[in-house]
Amino acid sequence: MKKILLICFALAAAANVYGWGEKGHNATARIAQKHLSCGAEREVTRLLGGYNMAYWSSWADGLRGDGRYNFLTTWHYANADEGQTYATAPKAPKGDVYTAVVECMERLRDKNSNDSLRAMYLKLLIHFMGDMHCPMHAGYASDRGGNGYQVTFRGRKTNLHSLWDSGLVDGAHVWSAAEWAENIDRRMRRRERRELQAGTPLEWMEQTVVLSHSIYAGTPQDESLSWDYINRFSPLVEEQLLEGGLRLARILNEIF
Repeated sequence: MKKILLICFALAAAANVYGWGEKGHNATARIAQKHLSCGAEREVTRLLGGYNMAYWSSWADGLRGDGRYNFLTTWHYANADEGQTYATAPKAPKGDVYTAVVECMERLRDKNSNDSLRAMYLKLLIHFMGDMHCPMHAGYASDRGGNGYQVTFRGRKTNLHSLWDSGLVDGAHVWSAAEWAENIDRRMRRRERRELQAGTPLEWMEQTVVLSHSIYAGTPQDESLSWDYINRFSPLVEEQLLEGGLRLARILNEIF
């Protein structure tokens, strides 16, 4: 019994630092896969051993606790306190989610690198592009990206980080990851899609910081949140998942 309780505690603690949760990462990867060029899809599928991108979308979260991947610990987020931008915020010495995305892109462009290494960085890029677009992965450093910001959501105590990782995704719609991807990847003109894909990873990182700060402003601490909160913020969740997928596809189409 004691062992079971310890396992449950460890899983609950780990959940507080995952971006989007498995469903959100899966949906982002599915959207990206749909918008790959034929050449990019062939190369991505080859490097991933025949599996699709959604299969590997949460792989990076499963590496936590494996000492061989300790260098990835700070690569899932980039915290910026109130009044700071990504550019002005103190940086993690071993890198953050923005530098992780840039690193993965550079590694994938290196055609002299072996396939196993490029495959690893492809799996990481799939995940970190999701993390980059999850607002609380750019939350305040002072409360560990919202982990110390307590709220009550639909009658249960939680924190702002967990709420945005999975609570809103699960609360907004009773959809599977495949349904999320299908329903939010709306039909649009090519020009509109290109507008959503436009920009650089640095610009996308700064956008997420701005969104994060607006969420703090719109989320009263230690108060009860319910359907009105879901209705207000679920469009933002949908937009971030969609943009993360479309921008990931653009990156991979350019690389491959």
